[in-house]
Amino acid sequence: MFLPLLTSPVLGDDLPPAKKIEYASYAVTSEGKLIGYFGDQHRVDIKSTKNVSKHVINALIATEDRDFYNHDGVSYKGLGRAILKTLTGSTQGGSTLTMQLARNLYLSTEQTLSRKFTEIGIARDLEKKYTKDQILLMYLNTVNFGHGAWGIWAAAQHYFGKTPNKLTITESATIVGFLKNPNGYDPAKNPDRILSRRNEVLYNLVEVGKLSEKEFNRLKKQPLGFKINDGLGRHFLEHVRKEAVAILNSRGISLSRDQIKITTTLSYDIQKAAEDAVFNQYQQFPSSMKQAQVGLVAIEPETGKIRAMVGGNPWSESRGLNHADEIHRQPGSAFKVFLYGSLLEKGYSLATPLLDAPFVADAGTPQEWSPSNSDDKFTNARMPMLNAIKHSVNTCAARAIVELTKPDSVVEFAQRLGIKSHLNPYPSIALGTSEVTPLEMASSFGVIASEGTYAKPYSILKIEDKFNHVLYSATPEKATVLDSATCYLLTDALKNVVEGGTAVSVKKYYTGVAAGKTGTTQNSTDVWFVGYNTMLSTAVWVGFDDAQKKLGGAFRYGGTACAPIWGKMMAVVSGKIKGFYGNQFHRPETIQEVELCEDSGEIATANCPNKRMYPVNFLKLQGSCRLHPAQVGMGN
Repeated sequence: MFLPLLTSPVLGDDLPPAKKIEYASYAVTSEGKLIGYFGDQHRVDIKSTKNVSKHVINALIATEDRDFYNHDGVSYKGLGRAILKTLTGSTQGGSTLTMQLARNLYLSTEQTLSRKFTEIGIARDLEKKYTKDQILLMYLNTVNFGHGAWGIWAAAQHYFGKTPNKLTITESATIVGFLKNPNGYDPAKNPDRILSRRNEVLYNLVEVGKLSEKEFNRLKKQPLGFKINDGLGRHFLEHVRKEAVAILNSRGISLSRDQIKITTTLSYDIQKAAEDAVFNQYQQFPSSMKQAQVGLVAIEPETGKIRAMVGGNPWSESRGLNHADEIHRQPGSAFKVFLYGSLLEKGYSLATPLLDAPFVADAGTPQEWSPSNSDDKFTNARMPMLNAIKHSVNTCAARAIVELTKPDSVVEFAQRLGIKSHLNPYPSIALGTSEVTPLEMASSFGVIASEGTYAKPYSILKIEDKFNHVLYSATPEKATVLDSATCYLLTDALKNVVEGGTAVSVKKYYTGVAAGKTGTTQNSTDVWFVGYNTMLSTAVWVGFDDAQKKLGGAFRYGGTACAPIWGKMMAVVSGKIKGFYGNQFHRPETIQEVELCEDSGEIATANCPNKRMYPVNFLKLQGSCRLHPAQVGMGN
């Protein structure tokens, strides 16, 4: 229902100019829960009372104006009481809903008899011009429900995280109860007071025949059940604002002037779990790390939907630097996934031996590089690629990029999986020396989780105007960039990282299916964990804005600072959302278990002294072990 009142400061020729009513653009999660508003006025226009629970309307009329459907704007039973209340300083008492609307839209808050009589006159004019339903709608759209919530839509979202049509009878009574003293009831400081007021409103329903005594006695014992909107997803909201402005500006639409609804990809449960996990981890950090920042972004692998985003520490500004998508930092060993993925794609196996010993690459050049392990120790022995990945052995990765492939191939592989940042094609890239963003890392690991499909990450599902006309609808961009067998082999290795490698801390919190890789840069400037299952790919980064500052103590590694955040988040998510816990990674038909020689990485023969079963892509098998060939029978 379109009302001139809500778009014009003047109701009509017989009414004075109305106050300007400001409505806000806003963003909601994929489930419809409010994330936040764009602008100072937290008010959203609803178009029909059909979008409001009948319990709200029943409670409102029973509490504020029982004679609403029978009067012409003024209740003569309450008129004398209203005048008396005005003389004694009260702004309520005896005022009908129509009179309250007149006061809210046209008049000041001065408490005089002349203003009261003007209010009565405007109320009668409103009743002549509009139906009762229209007056109810105008009232519900404009009245103050306290704590910054103007209008029923904002109140329902602020107090209970839902739209007005879904409010229960107890929730409706609570919200109507706020009208008596909009800012006087504080759910956090004095819940008993608002509980008592809610039950008063419920009993009003008994008195007007909308509720039985038996039901009242049952309902009055129910808890308030507040789900206060506490600014969840504040960094994501700013991320969405920037994207929406870019989309709308091209259409000549203003996010700040027009009433726009943005439905985003965010999942309320995943976002809440992410923010709680970050906060919990920060409580464990030493005082020297309290100013460290965090960047977390979780993506749905199959679609590219951004399901959670944390752009800073719990105290960071929402409009400051977003550490989930605006920083570029070295990923350290987390980048090794692209090296090993490119090798597996070429036909190397998880048994391919790699030497853990010091060496110098590009000796005598400006790019001379002498990699070392995190503990500066070497075994001087070869180990299977699987173990090198599991324990994140630097020298093995460094030798692999020099001896088995070349930096250009690794760069191409990483870019194909979704890394957009510039990558320097030097051997040191094997250890993550080129800078990337958490968003890129989550997206590229999502390729592995989705069996080879790259889905471009996005945050906005659709944008609608105030009349629910769709102005923009997202078109997901997807492409197959890697074969499923390589994805499976890489995942098999990265599962070992979580089950007993550098990210074993995850298992303290989350015991579901998981794969991932830690990253710790030189001197612990940046630490990472990128983890995934079939439902979610998440990158977590921790570091300081000042790259000269180093992380310290027990939290200077990706496995201790970042992996627990991921584990805590996933533990909560898997308990709330079906399918996030036990989905196994799909095994392609081309994958077979084959006994391989750990000295050559090839199919083992009877003469191979070190062999075990490994999953392999049989389409890329290299042949039998050349180090230990099978004996050929001798003639007589």
